[in-house]
Amino acid sequence: MTVVYSVLFMAILGIGAGVFLAFVSAKFAVKKDPRITLIEASLPGVNCGACGFPGCSAFAKAIAEGKAPLDGCVPGKRSGVPEKLKLIMETDVDKLTALFEEAEEDAEKTLEKLIATSGREVKAAPPKPKRPTQEEIESYRDKLKENPRATVVFAVLPNINCGVCGSPGCAAFALKVAGKEENADKCVPGKRQNVPEKVAKIMELSQSEIQKIIEDTSGEPAEIKKKFES
Repeated sequence: MTVVYSVLFMAILGIGAGVFLAFVSAKFAVKKDPRITLIEASLPGVNCGACGFPGCSAFAKAIAEGKAPLDGCVPGKRSGVPEKLKLIMETDVDKLTALFEEAEEDAEKTLEKLIATSGREVKAAPPKPKRPTQEEIESYRDKLKENPRATVVFAVLPNINCGVCGSPGCAAFALKVAGKEENADKCVPGKRQNVPEKVAKIMELSQSEIQKIIEDTSGEPAEIKKKFES
C-alpha cells in the first residue's frame, strides 16, 4: 500500500506542478511585438528587392528597427504603403498588441481596425501582383530567341519576375518593351538600376548594332548587361 500511496502522491504532485507552471507561463508570458507582422502585411509581398533588402520580410524587420525609410518600398508608394507604415510605427505597441489579439492575430484584420480607429485616410491597397508560373517564364524566354532586341532588353532587367509591371515575367515584359507595347518605366524594381535609361539606349540602336551585341556576347544576358553598365 505504501508503494501505491507514493505513486499517487507523485502523480498528484506532478499534475499540480504542471498546472502551476502553465499558469505562471500564461501570466508572465512576454507578448510578441506585432509590428513586424503588420508591416509585412502592409507591403505588396512581391520580394522585388527594390528597397535594397532581400525580400519583404527583411525590409519589414528593418522598418521596425528604424533601419530603413518608411518610403523605401518602391512598388508600394502609390498604394499608401508609406502612410500605413507611419501609422503602425506611431501607434503605441500595447495598442497594436491589443488590436492584434482582438483580431485573433490576423494581420489584415488588425490593419483594418487600426486604420478605422485612427481616423486617418489611407489609400486602399490594389490587388497584389501575381507572380508568373515557371511554365510561363520558360515559354516567354523561348520567344526571346526570335527577337534580338527583346533579348538585349531582357538582359538589363532585374530578372526577378515580380509581376509588378503586369506582365508574366521579365521575358514577357522585354518582348512588349521591344515591340513598343510597354514603357520601361513600368519596371519599378529596375528604376534604381537605371533600367529606363538603359532601355532607351537599346531602343535607339539599329538592328545591325543589336545583332553585333548578340554575336559579341553569344546572347548571354550577363555579358550583354555588362555592355550597358558604364
